[in-house]
Amino acid sequence: MEKITEYTQSPQTKPPRKKMMPKKRKDLIFVWSMLSLFIVYWIVFFLYVNIDSIFLAFQDLHGTWTFDNISNAFRDLGSGDSEFRIAIKNTMIYFLKDVVMIPLQLFIAYFLHKKIVGTKFFRIMFYLPSLISSVVMVTVYSTMIAPYGPIGQMIEQIFGSCPQFLADSRYATWAIVFYTVWIGWGGNMLLFGGSLARIPTEIFEAAKLDGVGPFRELFELIFPLMWPTLSTVLVLNLTGLFNAGGPILLFDSSQLNVGIQTLNYWMFVKVWKFGASAYNEVAAIGLVLTLIGAPIIMFIRWLIDRTPKVEY
Repeated sequence: MEKITEYTQSPQTKPPRKKMMPKKRKDLIFVWSMLSLFIVYWIVFFLYVNIDSIFLAFQDLHGTWTFDNISNAFRDLGSGDSEFRIAIKNTMIYFLKDVVMIPLQLFIAYFLHKKIVGTKFFRIMFYLPSLISSVVMVTVYSTMIAPYGPIGQMIEQIFGSCPQFLADSRYATWAIVFYTVWIGWGGNMLLFGGSLARIPTEIFEAAKLDGVGPFRELFELIFPLMWPTLSTVLVLNLTGLFNAGGPILLFDSSQLNVGIQTLNYWMFVKVWKFGASAYNEVAAIGLVLTLIGAPIIMFIRWLIDRTPKVEY
C-alpha cells in the first residue's frame, strides 16, 4: 500500500535525463566543428555577398536609397549600349552551345559504354583536355590558330591568308566557342557514363534478345532510365542562362576586345575600369537578370518534374 501511494503521489515527475556518453559528445563536437567551417564560408561568401549586392542595387554612390539603378537596368536590357548588346548575344551563344552539347555528350557516352572499337583511345582523347590546366590549353590553342601556328599555316595555304582569330571581333567569339567545345566533353560525359554503368545489364540483354537495335535502345530504354541524371544536367545548365561563357580573361588579358564579352565578363570589365562607382549599376543588373531567370528556371524545373521517373 505504501508503494502504491508513493508512486501515485508524483505522477508528473520526469524520468532522469540520460547522460550523454563521452564518445557521442566527442563525435558531435567533431561534426559541428567540421560543419562550422562550411557554415561560416556560406555566410561570408554567399549570404553576406548576395544580401549586400541587393542593398547596393537600391542605393546610389552616396548610399541614398533609390530605384534609379533598377529602372536603368531595365532600360539597358531594352535598349542598352553596343557593349551590352554584344554581351547578351555572346552569352546566349555560349548557353545554346551548352544545351546542344548535352545530347551529343550523351550519344558519345552511350557508344563508349557499348565498348566500340577504340573505346579506351576515345575516352582518353575526350577527357584529356579537362585534366590539363586551362592556362596551358589556352596557350596551346592560341598558338595553334595563330597565323604562324600549324592550323593558321594550313588555312593560309588553302585560302591565301589567315586572319587573327582572337584579335578580330568577327571571329574571336566563335574561336573561343570552338575552344569550349573542344575541352567541354569531359564533365557531363563522366556523369552520363556513371549513370549508364548503374543500369542493370539484364535490361540490355533482354533488349538484345527482343531484337532491339542501338538507336531504339537509346531512345526507348536509355533516355527514360537516365532521365534523373539528364534532367539534373538540364537544370544545372539552365541556372547558367546568364552566366554562360568561357575562359575569356585568359584569351583577352588586356580587356581590349569588346567583341568577345559576355555578361559576366562585361560586369567584370566595368568594375575593373570604374571600381566602386560601378558596384551599384552592376548589382542592379545582376538583380534584374535574377528576377528574369528565376521564373524561367522554376517553370522548366516544374515541367521536368512532371515527367514520370523510372526506378530500377
